[in-house]
Amino acid sequence: MLRVAAVIASLFLPTAPVAAQSCTIDFIVVVTQGVGSIRPGEELTGHASYTVEGPSFRQGGSTAHLASGEMSIGDSISGPIWTLMITSEGPTADLIGIYANHVEGLTVAGIEFEGPMTINLFGRPGTRPDPAPPTRQEEFDRMDLRRSFSLQAHGRDMLAGNVTRLTAVCT
Repeated sequence: MLRVAAVIASLFLPTAPVAAQSCTIDFIVVVTQGVGSIRPGEELTGHASYTVEGPSFRQGGSTAHLASGEMSIGDSISGPIWTLMITSEGPTADLIGIYANHVEGLTVAGIEFEGPMTINLFGRPGTRPDPAPPTRQEEFDRMDLRRSFSLQAHGRDMLAGNVTRLTAVCT
């Protein structure tokens, strides 16, 4: 009974802090859902630079790692990175998710849109050996089941695509 209580408690307690780690990621998004003058098939250059900081905590079957930095796509769309989400060792696809919020720079028909933006890299179950943030290019490369990008504005997917040619350098 104590063992069950300890397992349940561990699901709600923060995990040990991750040592500060910085990564720079460059990628291409092949647009599948365009908006405004951005059309399907167009390639947009993306960049993310972040430092994992502070506590990590379990959130369902995933681990959230608080981070700071910035993600940008195209010429003018950018927002601050606030978290990395890692799913590993579960029955569903493994995940490396990089999330930015308060994204600005998307204007369509004179309306300025603001919302979250994310890169999600999926791998087969067991691809990620643990919920720690990736630190090597090979770890990103193994996440090859699906690689997606989305920018949401006002609660809707406004811009989406497939992530290609991703390179990562972590220190």
